[in-house]
Amino acid sequence: MKKVKLYIAASLDGFIARKDHSLDWLDALPNPEKTDYGYYAFYESIDTVLMGRSTYEVILGFDVDWPYPDAQTIIFSRSSEVNITTPNTRLVNEDIKTYVTKLRQEKGKDIWLAGGGQLVTSFLNEGLIDEMIVSITPVILGEGVPLFAQTPKETKLKLTDAQHFGSGMVNVTYTVIKD
Repeated sequence: MKKVKLYIAASLDGFIARKDHSLDWLDALPNPEKTDYGYYAFYESIDTVLMGRSTYEVILGFDVDWPYPDAQTIIFSRSSEVNITTPNTRLVNEDIKTYVTKLRQEKGKDIWLAGGGQLVTSFLNEGLIDEMIVSITPVILGEGVPLFAQTPKETKLKLTDAQHFGSGMVNVTYTVIKD
């Protein structure tokens, strides 16, 4: 069965973006070694990317080529009025748990839950996340879009890996302990 893996960067105080959804604080992190922080190996392990509508729109606003051309991308939204303009991308506005349960049964690689905070919390509360890889960035934003929006349910995690980099970034990998 395919695993759902959250792979996301967050500030030390738990924000994944500024209030205006800007990620400039990530670009400002010095990275003279041009470290990919494990991204390319992670991307090779997945064939599906899941995200919310706001995250999709933020990525489109970067004015770059679509970064996931080789993956099936699923956009979750309560609205059916989302303009999908990228390849291999579809809109889903049905029940998340039902949809993801079916998706996990398909053959292929694992599934990347890319964000945002509301979708992450929905997945967490439905017990749909198997693993979390959080790149903790050495910056405190003070406010912004939280990694876990609304009210996440209490969830036990097991640390399976931790890597630190010269830039001060730390990747922590947790397996979600299922009851």
